[in-house]
Amino acid sequence: MATNSLPLERKRDASFLIIMVFVMSFFLNQSNVLFGINLSLSDFIVVGVLISLIMKQELELPLTHILVFSTFSIVILFYSLFIIPNQYMIVANPLATLIDYTKLLVVFLYYTIGFNLSRLKLTTFFLRGFVIGAVGIGFIGILISFVPIPYLSSIMLFGESRLIGFMNDPNFFAVIQCCALSILLRIKPLNSVIRIGAIGIILLSIISSGSKSAVILVFLYGGYFLIAKAVKLKRTTPLRAGGSLILILGLLAIVPNILTYTDELMAIIVNRFPIFSRVELLFTDFSSAVSDGGSGRAQVWETAMHIINSAPFLGIGLGNYIPIAEQFVHNPNVAHNTYLQLSAEWGIVLTVLFFIYVGSALFEARPSLLESNQENQNRQIIRDILIIFLIASVSISLNNARIFWLVLGMSVFQTKYTHSLKES
Repeated sequence: MATNSLPLERKRDASFLIIMVFVMSFFLNQSNVLFGINLSLSDFIVVGVLISLIMKQELELPLTHILVFSTFSIVILFYSLFIIPNQYMIVANPLATLIDYTKLLVVFLYYTIGFNLSRLKLTTFFLRGFVIGAVGIGFIGILISFVPIPYLSSIMLFGESRLIGFMNDPNFFAVIQCCALSILLRIKPLNSVIRIGAIGIILLSIISSGSKSAVILVFLYGGYFLIAKAVKLKRTTPLRAGGSLILILGLLAIVPNILTYTDELMAIIVNRFPIFSRVELLFTDFSSAVSDGGSGRAQVWETAMHIINSAPFLGIGLGNYIPIAEQFVHNPNVAHNTYLQLSAEWGIVLTVLFFIYVGSALFEARPSLLESNQENQNRQIIRDILIIFLIASVSISLNNARIFWLVLGMSVFQTKYTHSLKES
């Protein structure tokens, strides 16, 4: 299919679609498990966006994308239902396979919508809706830390202490907040007072989530952001890049030591935000922080490695992970690592090809003199969100994260199809 439609901003009837995109993006900050299925209000709205684009004859996707996904769907469903159960002597579970495939279908829908939002120059509305939702939810979450509100506290706190917003996992909530942080750091124009206040809310909400991996993520992304700012990539030299990298790594190395001597400050923070005691361990005993405290990453990663070793090339397909993991460990869980999770389910070959594809959408993103400052800014923010997801994927399974696939679709259009649009 062609990718040469006129920008939607020239259409008279774009207002309703813009409102739907804004609301869909806002509700990407919410999800809940109902009847064993992870649902978000954005899922219903994204269907409305899809129907609206179809009715306006504005929905497009390259034919190769559709063929690849269709072929992949047929192969992995057949493999999951008929090959793997016999190979591992387990009972085929069509319902579990169907649920996993439905997740795949939904995120492919988000990918398609992301591709078209970028093509129709609606990225700005997506970013605004998403960041307003993240800051608003973060503010409410911090508020209930000071003034408990029974109903909201029962919804927004995990284990009565860890902030999860309107998500069902504190770690994923914290990753989503990190994505909002990347938007707030780059979006322009934005009043400085509002920017600083909003960033403060986001950082406090991340701390309140008690997610150690998210705190590490903030430091790593902060390092990347400072390097990018200092070096100005297009004018960098290897010497400047190396010097900046050493500077950032040096700061990251000494900060934990400095914080070790700030017991009084830590005590104040822990007194106000008790959940910070989980994060505090990162600065006082890093090794214990990443291995203890309920994280259990080492065990689930080891289980994932066993599964990968047993089916390295084609994986075990969809809906089979937990039954097969039970052959290696009692009471198993998902891999809590996107790279391991996909390698176990899709096989190493497909996983490597997929992340090469993601990488190509990431590193080809570069400012163009032919684009407006707004478009270049949006492209940079989308690239940052992808980077955040790639870093966070080390400690969380994000293969079904809606916003990851949405921004991937956006980035793919921005890096691979923008020129064909201009030429048309």
